[in-house]
Amino acid sequence: MPIYTDCGISRARKFLLYGAVITTLAALSGRPAPHAQSGAFTPRLTKPRIAPVPEQERDETQRQMLASRPDYNVYKTLAHHPELFSRWSGLGRFVMNGSSLPARHREMLMLRMGWLCQSEYEWSQHARIATSAAGMTDQDILRIAEGPKAAGWTDFERALLRMVGELRYDATVGDSTWRALRAEYSDQQMMEAVFTAAQYQLVSMALNSFGVQLDPGLRHRLPRDLPLPSLGRRATVARLSTPRIPPLGPEQWTPQQREMIAPQIREGGSALNLYATMLQHPGLYTPRASFGTYLRSETSLPPRTRELLIMRTAFLIGAEYEWSHHVERSRAASLTDREIARIAAGPDAAGWSEESRAVLRAADELRREAFISDRTWVVLSKQYNIKQLIEIVFTVGGYTMTGLAIKSFGIQTEPGYPGFPRSIQKGASSHRASLGE
Repeated sequence: MPIYTDCGISRARKFLLYGAVITTLAALSGRPAPHAQSGAFTPRLTKPRIAPVPEQERDETQRQMLASRPDYNVYKTLAHHPELFSRWSGLGRFVMNGSSLPARHREMLMLRMGWLCQSEYEWSQHARIATSAAGMTDQDILRIAEGPKAAGWTDFERALLRMVGELRYDATVGDSTWRALRAEYSDQQMMEAVFTAAQYQLVSMALNSFGVQLDPGLRHRLPRDLPLPSLGRRATVARLSTPRIPPLGPEQWTPQQREMIAPQIREGGSALNLYATMLQHPGLYTPRASFGTYLRSETSLPPRTRELLIMRTAFLIGAEYEWSHHVERSRAASLTDREIARIAAGPDAAGWSEESRAVLRAADELRREAFISDRTWVVLSKQYNIKQLIEIVFTVGGYTMTGLAIKSFGIQTEPGYPGFPRSIQKGASSHRASLGE
């Protein structure tokens, strides 16, 4: 890509200088920095909603959690919930250091999702990593925000960036993008790429909603002279009718795989397609399963709240597999069939309590812009403690992650499970209204 100059200053250098000046002026004025183009994104928080745990207030579990980690605000904020962190961090370590993706590709996926979610903390931290450890330049970082149409990318890199946009907006990887990436990536690497992008959508949701502030010394900022990305909407792309990555049958399991999937084996010796598909990548299977199990049944959220979040998220991203498998769980959580169907109509439908309305609205807002609004946060804060507020965001982000994988890999729903309610179109109209579409 050629360097665009004005009086001898490269465009990449100008974007850094401009961002630094604007951010400084914003800090002095007490207002968030503006973008070059006005958009519908809510201005990000300039103060934490959940403050980092001070050193003098940490208990032994928190001290152990933070002992081997950098002194970053993200870790000190998540130290409010060491148990959740321990169940999630294995997946985080795999995505950062355990996958077979080249470091350049990995950082491109992370940064592109950070840009689409307007998460400055994620952007700043991973621009630091990309330039210090992945051989990328400031010019490369700027082009990630510009997107796949920017000059200078290889065809494969364009497909990588395109994949992130498809996951963010369509909640699945498109056929042409999948083919382009699959020409160089194995099935396992495709799984890694999807989970990398999806993981950093979850991270963006958490950083934005908790108000995690930048650590000292970070020099990169989100570009302020580019048009803002689009907001998320309900994903309507049809799900695949055949798998892209097939589930492994019991006869194909190695002894190691059989041991890993043992808790999920059903009567007759088979396992649900989600687990049998994830078994294609043993290195990813265990950390994902540990985090997923925690979200599904071990958080401190009331079961009703948990299922409202999961079912609404499944509806918003069009993950019918997840919806199907949580109908019975929702009934067990005391949701009536009428309420389950009403989840599709969204938080503005008649009949919800103020608490349930706020829970559903949180899922909508996280889908829309990876951020829970002040209005919703205030209501939730009256009902839930800090750990539960963290769990709300991670439940939506975690089930979004699983849903993106299910749809992108073409995981098929087993016979006998209910699909989306027949009133889905009516619910879609209400959803569009609730998101201001």
